[in-house]
Amino acid sequence: MASMASVNIGGQQMQGDVNDPIMKFKMLVPRLKESLQKVMLQAAHVLNQNALLDSCTVRNPDVPVQRFDKCLEDFYAICDQIEMYLRLATEVITQNIDAQRHAPMPTQQPVTQVTQQNFDTVGYVHYINQVRLQMASAQELHDVLVECARRIGGDKPVQQPPS
Repeated sequence: MASMASVNIGGQQMQGDVNDPIMKFKMLVPRLKESLQKVMLQAAHVLNQNALLDSCTVRNPDVPVQRFDKCLEDFYAICDQIEMYLRLATEVITQNIDAQRHAPMPTQQPVTQVTQQNFDTVGYVHYINQVRLQMASAQELHDVLVECARRIGGDKPVQQPPS
């Protein structure tokens, strides 16, 4: 069961599924901005310290370079999370498109519409339509494979098994 949440992102109130990868991506964008700001500030500080060292104004830097490395690691970690959520969102969309093509009935009904009656049984008309669509998909796949075999075989006619 998916839970719905109301999240405040960038001063805007957004509602959505907590498990939605796009929602998680949107929640990470402000953290990415903050992390980028920290990286830039640390880089400027390190650059300033190095310039002072090069000009022989300061002998020992007061802030170690490890802090910049830590900020950079945090930035890359957030970037990796964002990449993962965007790839997941792409996969979810692809699966939904495939499900709509091969199974015209909803693959997952909203919780409010699920009852014991329609959960256990599917109407005969829906069942027949589903079988017809699956048969058409199987025939389409068969035709593609026969055409591919014909092309590979050098335009020799491929004998089809009797139906």
